Amino acid sequence: MKEFITSLGKDGLKSAYSFLQEFALFLTLAIAVVLAVVWVILLLKAKDKLESFKKIALGVVLGYAITLTACISSFMVARLYVKEELDRNFYLMLAFFALLLVYSISAVVTSVISKKAFKICNLIGITLSVAFGLALLFLLPKGEQEYAPLSFSGMYIFSFILIGIIALVCIFFGKDNGTASSTKAISTAGICIALSYALSYIKLFSLPQGGSVTLASMLPLIIYSYLFGARKGVLAGAIYGVLQCLQSPQIYEPMQVLLDYPVAFACIGLAGAFNNLKSIKSPVVKFTLGASLALVGRYVAHFLSGYYVFSSWAMPGYTALSWSLVYNLYIIAELAIILLVGIWLFCSKAMNKELNKINPISQE
Repeated sequence: MKEFITSLGKDGLKSAYSFLQEFALFLTLAIAVVLAVVWVILLLKAKDKLESFKKIALGVVLGYAITLTACISSFMVARLYVKEELDRNFYLMLAFFALLLVYSISAVVTSVISKKAFKICNLIGITLSVAFGLALLFLLPKGEQEYAPLSFSGMYIFSFILIGIIALVCIFFGKDNGTASSTKAISTAGICIALSYALSYIKLFSLPQGGSVTLASMLPLIIYSYLFGARKGVLAGAIYGVLQCLQSPQIYEPMQVLLDYPVAFACIGLAGAFNNLKSIKSPVVKFTLGASLALVGRYVAHFLSGYYVFSSWAMPGYTALSWSLVYNLYIIAELAIILLVGIWLFCSKAMNKELNKINPISQE
């Protein structure tokens, strides 16, 4: 196997990776269309079989997401092997991923055993994950001097303001009023993170300096946040951000890493901020406002990172400020796709009914 991978070389692996991404895009669309058509047919002709179909569909989607992620991750590791970049940094990131995986599995198991065990596991898991994550920021090498922030104080002040806004939204608008168990909340988060991670590989187009427009990869996390509230959504988004860092790490400064990965994707959890507002009745309006807030938060995180750290990447004729403002507008395209698909889903009474079954709202 080593000889085969080496014989392909960097260009061969890159071509295979590009082909796999294109193939995955069309295959994903085909699976989505087939499942949608079957669901409509059963809804019209055989409603009694819908429950069985939902289980089958979930298995197909989750299995496909895991398989796609495993395949593309294998290509990434192979490329790192050929480029001789399987160094200490790679194994540190791999260890961090393993810690998150063990924590997630332990949380699911202990939530079934007892609430006390779950709380202890949660406390230990979050503490170790945060400590390991912060250690990584300083253990992994920083970029060249050209990536030194334009202003350390400005970068940290505005970053903490953004983090503070996320925290305030979670405190005042992030409560989960649903009746689903902790086990169901965790397992649903795992499914949505896996789906978002798989969809993130299916890129409609990529930008030369990082960033891409995907096939609504943030939609599963937005729906999770809508169902379970901003607090759980922000945590799920932050975990997803760590996975994104593992997928294609760009590490130059500690705060830049936080902004581009856990903070940026934690903002996706803000999509659940409007779900408990009694003044808003329409699920479509709640989803639209939540998704818009989530993507605006992500835009601000990437903008701060781009302005303070990546100013040297600005094209001629642009200042650091204007380049970061313009470059990160690809997120608006991502938002448009998410709104297009999401509004179509939430306009369906049958779909709203099915989503509400996942985490029924408490009537108290």
